[in-house]
Amino acid sequence: MTTFDDTDLFSEAFHDFRSVGSSRRRPALLTPVVMVAAALLVAVGFLWARGGPLLADSSVDASTLLPQFAAEQTSRDRLSADELDDLAVDRRSTRFLTETSTGQHYAAVGSAGSLCVVTVQPGELSALTCAPPTQTARIAVDETLLVVASSGPVPAAANGWREAGPDVFVND
Repeated sequence: MTTFDDTDLFSEAFHDFRSVGSSRRRPALLTPVVMVAAALLVAVGFLWARGGPLLADSSVDASTLLPQFAAEQTSRDRLSADELDDLAVDRRSTRFLTETSTGQHYAAVGSAGSLCVVTVQPGELSALTCAPPTQTARIAVDETLLVVASSGPVPAAANGWREAGPDVFVND
């Protein structure tokens, strides 16, 4: 007699292999439905985390968000073709806002309807900063300039912000 015969380890360790290949089948449609639902949950999570469209106001016409757009465009409001080179804005919508240490700043309506600020520095390429056109739109161009839609929250004066024009705030 051997140890294997006494304990019968082989049959205890390797029995029930006949049922390995047979498993309960799920409906073929269940896996794709679960995958799509998981992908949608992940997408909603990302939008919610970044404060995207699920939490934002409804979109409005960007030209109604700042009082500067109500006035006719003057020669000071117009930008040259070089200053607007490759920037996706409506040339007729540019309005001068203010000048800071980082350049001259103009409000504009983007070609996709967004509210934008064009920053022009002599000898530099113009910079474009845009935000979705909502009632509470805020465009932080840099640490020195903040443009807030007329019905949006204004920055605190205690933080060094002062009004440089309607809905335009600078932090010198």
